[in-house]
Amino acid sequence: MNKYLLLGLSVLVILLIGAIFFVSNMENSNTNVLGAVSAFSDLSPDQFNQALNSGKYTLIDVRTIDEYNAGHIKNAKQSDFYQTQAFSNYLDSLNKNANYLIYCRTGHRSASAMQIMQQKGFASVYDMAGGYNAWVANGLPVEK
Repeated sequence: MNKYLLLGLSVLVILLIGAIFFVSNMENSNTNVLGAVSAFSDLSPDQFNQALNSGKYTLIDVRTIDEYNAGHIKNAKQSDFYQTQAFSNYLDSLNKNANYLIYCRTGHRSASAMQIMQQKGFASVYDMAGGYNAWVANGLPVEK
């Protein structure tokens, strides 16, 4: 047999095996409806809004009550991250197998809250990159 034909067939077989491996891994991955692989990651304001609109997530605002009262995302439950014991108690009262979206003003407190939730055994928590400020900057709806 021609050596170029054998080389071509070998390359084709390798590509086919690679394609099968890739498809198999995609089907078995931990990918959610947003396309995020990790159950603990940041979402852009638009991705966050998409997840929120899916109705599959509980929304938590970890800012202070004064920040919340000045404006918040509709249907957000407020629990102040700075009130350490009360915040921990609030987290302990939640279903750890449910899906959560969290945010703060700029993303720092909510990133820390997401780490705490992961340590407490929560299965699915997403933080909004840039926080409430990014939400507002993207022209997304708020209520007071």
